[in-house]
Amino acid sequence: MRKQVFRERECIHRDDDAAGEFYNGVFYVQALQRLPIDQAMQVAARVSSFFWVDAPHILVWLCHECAADLNLLDTPRALTQVSRRQA
Repeated sequence: MRKQVFRERECIHRDDDAAGEFYNGVFYVQALQRLPIDQAMQVAARVSSFFWVDAPHILVWLCHECAADLNLLDTPRALTQVSRRQA
């Protein structure tokens, strides 16, 4: 059985020691797609880039502000299992 490997991306606020959580890359991409294009571009510019096809293998760390911009705070399924266990 192969071990599943995840790569991490993060918003620019992580360097400022902001509080945040890891989110599933697929949910992050889907949340971006629901936004108007201008807003989606602004939010995406704050996160380390990755190819959307790789989203199932990506964990995206978002501060609470960036997660709120994507409406992910109200989506518990978007959180990774590790983040849910720590809460």
